[in-house]
Amino acid sequence: MKIDKSKVKRILVINLSNIGDVVLTTPVIQLLRKNFPQAHLAVLVGPRAFSVFKSDPRIDKKIIYDKGSCWKNKLILVNRLRQDRYDLVVDLRSSAFNIFLGTPYRTSILARAPKSLTHMRDRHLWKLKSLGLGTEELISPTVEFSQNDQDNVNRLMNKWQVRGRQIVVGLAPGARNMTKRWEKEGYRQLIKRLYDEYNAKIVMVGDKDDARLVEEIVSRIKPRPINLCGKTTIGELAFVLTKCKLLVSNDSAPMHMAWAVNTPVVAIFGPTDYKKYAPCGAQDIVIRKNLPCAPCEQSLCRKGTRQCMKLISADEVFAACKKILTP
Repeated sequence: MKIDKSKVKRILVINLSNIGDVVLTTPVIQLLRKNFPQAHLAVLVGPRAFSVFKSDPRIDKKIIYDKGSCWKNKLILVNRLRQDRYDLVVDLRSSAFNIFLGTPYRTSILARAPKSLTHMRDRHLWKLKSLGLGTEELISPTVEFSQNDQDNVNRLMNKWQVRGRQIVVGLAPGARNMTKRWEKEGYRQLIKRLYDEYNAKIVMVGDKDDARLVEEIVSRIKPRPINLCGKTTIGELAFVLTKCKLLVSNDSAPMHMAWAVNTPVVAIFGPTDYKKYAPCGAQDIVIRKNLPCAPCEQSLCRKGTRQCMKLISADEVFAACKKILTP
């Protein structure tokens, strides 16, 4: 379906629910704004990921959609969206919304990206290509942060007493699924190496659900790393990551955010497919084990051993960090 751009005045992007997944859709926003610079651009997004777009100047309207809400509330939302009379709907969820909104231009609920496109960023962008809005350029994800976010983080930096050119390294040991988490002892050993060889300032990042895990990792470590889990907004976390020389992370939202703000990542992958989700920055490094069962993309290890994570040593993760930290 080719689009007559002159007829597109109002656009709705139906987005995903998890923060990391939504970060990977931001190239779609960038390409839509490039093609329709004057159009009203709205985003329908889950409550967890709503804050990804809080400070994004490209978005004119943000609408929260809770997929767990009752049918009555969903019908109210559909009627509200119909009244907004969108000309183009880009549905990244492949949901039923397109059927009910009656827009002149929309992505197909049935169309599937070719198997040759493996990375989720590229598969999202393909949805636009199917409408004649494709691009051959590589577009990186983006996360915007406000001046207030920067001011709050700068105050924290002063509190941390980061000295001169002292290296700041971020660690994100959490993940929504426990099978994606590298071993706690691995992170402890890595912190010790970063202290001993680089005198690094270590900043632990993640959401409030990661706070307990991080405490278990750092409780006996001296000097104590800074624990920011659950203490920053998405915008503040994005700016914190710009202060880091690198981020070591499991497959999680901070990993995608670091790519979005051009902070190098050492990404630790186990059950999930790095070809779909790995950061693609020039300095980013993926650590994984080439096992017959990996990536299984299962929420529970079928063998009960989690060998794809347990076999990754602190030595090899530190070696990857050294490649980035050593000029």
